[in-house]
Amino acid sequence: MRKKLLVLHHIARTSIGIEASARSVSMEISFLVEKFNLIKQHIRTIEGTMVRFVDETEEGKYLLSIRGLNYIAVAGLLAEIGSFKQYRNAKQLIKMAGSNPTESESAGKRGTHTPMSKHGRPVLRYCAWTSVIPMLRFNSDFRAWAKKMRERPVHANPLNGREVVGACLNRLLRLSFALAKKQSYYQMPELARIAV
Repeated sequence: MRKKLLVLHHIARTSIGIEASARSVSMEISFLVEKFNLIKQHIRTIEGTMVRFVDETEEGKYLLSIRGLNYIAVAGLLAEIGSFKQYRNAKQLIKMAGSNPTESESAGKRGTHTPMSKHGRPVLRYCAWTSVIPMLRFNSDFRAWAKKMRERPVHANPLNGREVVGACLNRLLRLSFALAKKQSYYQMPELARIAV
């Protein structure tokens, strides 16, 4: 039986397909490198266009003053939100993002975690979520606030990791709305400045 399998394996290996030569493999690699360089060039062009668009908006300079936000994050937020003039309050932004906390009940029992409603725009929620992650690392104000939310006493409902990011997402949307409406730049509170 084993001998038959070895013979079949040898026949299958020699009868089907064409062996790749060194020239075809090197040609394939050169095509892939060329494709990679073309994609990198496209990304640089798109990023340059996004930077120009953010600079042309009136809200862009105020949002860029928030430490931890870069041009790409601001471009994503502005692309989804549009002009802040069309909103009356920040709650509309939170609702549009679908990041407002909702109660989770099933058969009269409440869940232990508070999920997001996810009834809004998923792309706005994604842009805000990916904007908040670096802010928690580089913005000491947001980091201190997130730490305070995480370390609250049990009776004050402390938040876990994702819940903190969701709360920071809502805080970012509220802060963006306030800065754009008041046309003012972000200033870190004194306590956060000392921590830096």
